[in-house]
Amino acid sequence: MEESLMDTFKRYYADYRGAEGVDQSFTDAYQAMAFHVINQTEHFVQQGNLHEIQNLIREFKEIGLATSPSNDSLKEQFEQELVVQELNRYSF
Repeated sequence: MEESLMDTFKRYYADYRGAEGVDQSFTDAYQAMAFHVINQTEHFVQQGNLHEIQNLIREFKEIGLATSPSNDSLKEQFEQELVVQELNRYSF
């Protein structure tokens, strides 16, 4: 199964979070996700896959709505998920 765009966003956030604070990590991850959308769209255009383009754009718009006007709750969710991931990584 392919990774959802939200999962891609979370993965980028986790990657950036190791070196930056919450706000900068979130901004960087959002920008990286936007580039990901552009690259994926180009890939789907080359395949002539309109359905996947539509799905990708729909997901991107949904994330855009989730981050405005305030993205604090989404940042908090990402942080909580990172904590859970770390706990699971070190659980025996």
